[in-house]
Amino acid sequence: MSKIMVVDDEIEIAEMIEDFLRIEDIEVVKANSAEKALELFTDDIELLVLDINLDGMNGIELCKHIRKTNYVPIIFLTCKNSQNDMLLGFGVGADDYITKPFNPVELVARIKANIRRIRSYNKGSIKDEIITFGDIAIYRKGYKVYKNKEDVNITSKEFNLLLYLIENAYIVLSRNQILNNVWGDSFYDENLVNTTIKRLRKKIEDDPDNPVYIKTIWGAGYVFEGDVR
Repeated sequence: MSKIMVVDDEIEIAEMIEDFLRIEDIEVVKANSAEKALELFTDDIELLVLDINLDGMNGIELCKHIRKTNYVPIIFLTCKNSQNDMLLGFGVGADDYITKPFNPVELVARIKANIRRIRSYNKGSIKDEIITFGDIAIYRKGYKVYKNKEDVNITSKEFNLLLYLIENAYIVLSRNQILNNVWGDSFYDENLVNTTIKRLRKKIEDDPDNPVYIKTIWGAGYVFEGDVR
C-alpha cells in the first residue's frame, strides 16, 4: 500500500482527496498546517499534496524546509493560476502543480503517476549506485548530486530528468518524449521541459548558456553528451 500526506487547512478538501485515494488503496496522512505536517512526516510517506496558502508557515516555506533533507515528490495545490506562481512552485522544489478547483480524478492520476515514476527510478535501468561524468557525481539511491564534491540542491523531478537524459545519452529526445517519460503525457505542456532543463543546467553546467552536457538540438529537442562512468 502506498502512503501519502495531504497538507491543507480546508478539512473538506483533505477528506475528499482521502476518499478518492482510499479506492486506489492509498493511505492518507492528513495535516491542517505546515507545523503539523512536520510533526507527522515519516520516511515511508511517498508523496506530499501541499496547499500553498496555509496559515502560519505557508506551503512554499514548508517545501523549502522539506527539500533540505528529503526529495519526496511534492504536488502543490493552490487557488492561484499564473505562470509566475507555477514557476515559483517548481523553483522551490515542487514536482507538480494543480489549481483549485480541481478534478479529483485528475489529481489521483497525477499522484499515482508520480509514485509510479519515483519507484521506477529507484529501481532504475542504471544499476550502478554512483554515476559520474566530468566533475558531477550522482548517488542514484540517495537522490543526491554533487558538483566538485559540493552538494547540489536538486529536486526529485530534476533528478529524474537528469537520469532519463543519461540513460539515453547521445540520443536526441523530443520534448514530448521527455514529458511522457518524466512527467506523464496528459497534463503538461512542453514549456515545462524547457524551464526544468534551464534550472538543471544552472546546477550542473559550468556555463549554463553554453552547456557541455545537456545540449539543445533546435527543432528536435535535447541530448545528453558526456562520458558516463
